[in-house]
Amino acid sequence: MELTIIFLFIFTLICIENIRHSIYAVVFLMPLYLLRFSIFGIPTTVLEIMIYVLFLVWIFKKILKQYHSIYYDTVHLNRNNKMLLVGISLLFLGLTISTSNSSDLRTSLGIFKGWFFDPFLFFIVFISVIKKEKHLIISLKSWLASGVVVSLISIFYLLNNNLTFDGRLKAFFLSPNHLAMYLAPAFLIGLFFLLNKKKVSSIKYLVLSISLIIILIPLYFTYSYGAFLGIFVAIIYLFYKNNLSFSQRWKSIATINIKYSIFLIIIFASFIFITSNRFNQIINSENRSSFHSRLMVWNASVEIIKDNPFFGIGPGTFQDAYLLYSEKFEKPYLEWAVPQPHNIFLAFYLQTGIIGFAGFILILLWFFNRRRDGDLSRLDNKDAINQDAINCVSTIMIYILIHGLVDTTYWKNDLAFMLWLIIGMMIVSKKINK
Repeated sequence: MELTIIFLFIFTLICIENIRHSIYAVVFLMPLYLLRFSIFGIPTTVLEIMIYVLFLVWIFKKILKQYHSIYYDTVHLNRNNKMLLVGISLLFLGLTISTSNSSDLRTSLGIFKGWFFDPFLFFIVFISVIKKEKHLIISLKSWLASGVVVSLISIFYLLNNNLTFDGRLKAFFLSPNHLAMYLAPAFLIGLFFLLNKKKVSSIKYLVLSISLIIILIPLYFTYSYGAFLGIFVAIIYLFYKNNLSFSQRWKSIATINIKYSIFLIIIFASFIFITSNRFNQIINSENRSSFHSRLMVWNASVEIIKDNPFFGIGPGTFQDAYLLYSEKFEKPYLEWAVPQPHNIFLAFYLQTGIIGFAGFILILLWFFNRRRDGDLSRLDNKDAINQDAINCVSTIMIYILIHGLVDTTYWKNDLAFMLWLIIGMMIVSKKINK
């Protein structure tokens, strides 16, 4: 506890000295949500306290020096992102109503605080402080560096054969899928920098290549096929957005251009991965695979929605509801410990009701509408200021949604933080363009 206090004190000093640097630190230290403790009986995490400190220092500086800028940031959010504002309002309204009707109010309030309110506070600070393309790039590099560090730690777990009962790597996370969901965005960021059109030195190429390999090793041993499906679709999008013709691709193969050679290696590794014995087991196991288990979970989720179509069941209560609905099915569940419904859309509908779900859909519609408006590749200016950052953030969102079809890629501290982070990055990108 003493070390935690010292760490938070140092972080507070960093916030006071430079808010922007403290934002990079929070992005890098996302896994600190795993360090939990209580204050006056209220459970919290190191990451949450860091966000509170960051927000309080930011608001104090705003009031002390330039109070009008808070108003400006709010007005900018209202005028230029009306669909987002409506989506956020509906999301929090639905979340509030669903929480008030929860069968486990304490759990629902904890999720409200940790997975919505806290990352939203960070989101507010982020869109106010991050103003330039280089700030966005440093934020992405902090995210990539966090993924590399987590991967190095995970490799130690792998070398010590510290695996789950079915031989999958989870490191210090609760499950292999959680580890995969943390590493996948960092992997895509590294690939984005590698494929970036701007000139990068050979040393940086080497560092990026090594970073990708480091992340790919533990990512592979998670055996998270949802993650690999999401990565594969996101890579196709990222490759397409780099505007490479077929002739350029074949030329890059012939000249052994390091950027596109790495891309081909990734595709080849993915092919080997999805043809492994474990993948065949998932497809060929008769009614006993993880896919069949997910079908059962999704069916139960639909039945729960039918009985709770408007207000949902409350955040964090899916496990209890899921078990209660086992009586409605002739066959016993293949999986009993299911805290989330293995689908990001079902999770939002069940735990925020139809109002919150509508808000979530509006946020996604705003995001991809902003991405289209920010796609400057249609213009003559090929060096448009932040087209690359928009492409990178969009790639991460595509991964989250594709993987979210078979896993719940939001309802966890770090994953919630990531989604609000990329929404903030999109807002900043639009501000830079204007």
